[in-house]
Amino acid sequence: MQFSNTFKKIQFCSRLAVLIALVTFINISCRSLTVTKVESNNIRLDSTLTLVPDAKIESMIVPYRIIMMHEINEVLCFAKVPLYGGRPESPLTNFCADLLRIESDSICLKQYPSVHIDIAMLNRGGLRIPIPKGEVKVQDMFELMPFENKVVFLKLSGTNLRRFVDHLASRGGEGVSGMKFGIWENKGINPEIDGKPLDDSKIYWLATSDYLANGGDGNLILKGIPDRITSDVKIRDMFINHLRNLRRRDIVIEAKNDGRIYNAK
Repeated sequence: MQFSNTFKKIQFCSRLAVLIALVTFINISCRSLTVTKVESNNIRLDSTLTLVPDAKIESMIVPYRIIMMHEINEVLCFAKVPLYGGRPESPLTNFCADLLRIESDSICLKQYPSVHIDIAMLNRGGLRIPIPKGEVKVQDMFELMPFENKVVFLKLSGTNLRRFVDHLASRGGEGVSGMKFGIWENKGINPEIDGKPLDDSKIYWLATSDYLANGGDGNLILKGIPDRITSDVKIRDMFINHLRNLRRRDIVIEAKNDGRIYNAK
């Protein structure tokens, strides 16, 4: 099984790390020793690697492996078609950004009643795999978002939001929800928020990840926003819970391009 192979690789790497640490310790402790020769071999960490598991360690790990395999193989919901990522928009980025905005607004309604989430953004590069057709499992969510990012809510002026739209346009588009704009010569044109023209004098709330809010992936505009709320909610956990709820309601995942980001002519 893929998980078993992965664990064997991790087990091997752990042993190798211990060996390296031991050699390092001996080298440091025995100052009189001198390294006269270094030899190395390349070891392929793939299906060709053959290891004999330690029986005692294996007996300790098996119960946990069984539990983990059961958890990651949980079917959360079903997708009518595979959702692939792309730019300027895509079914994957649209679906994920919509989910983030809806769930973030629900969090604010309960914990921060004065905050209403207008827009959401996730970077295309942070979504590592497509959502598969058919069964969507917990494992798929870990592969889609392998990072421990948390949700952050940012308070943006209309002026800063317009600058942010230009940044998104310069990247060829990202995953957005609650907004629409065109791209012309790396600039955002005719931006709309909730179907209305962006108003420079208004205040807007953006939901995104802590990585992006802190300037990751070139989002320096967001890094400079002082008014923010950092939640304790991991985005991946948010997605898992949302998909579970979809299954309880017999809702199948389906998303498509809808023109929220377009290349203007």
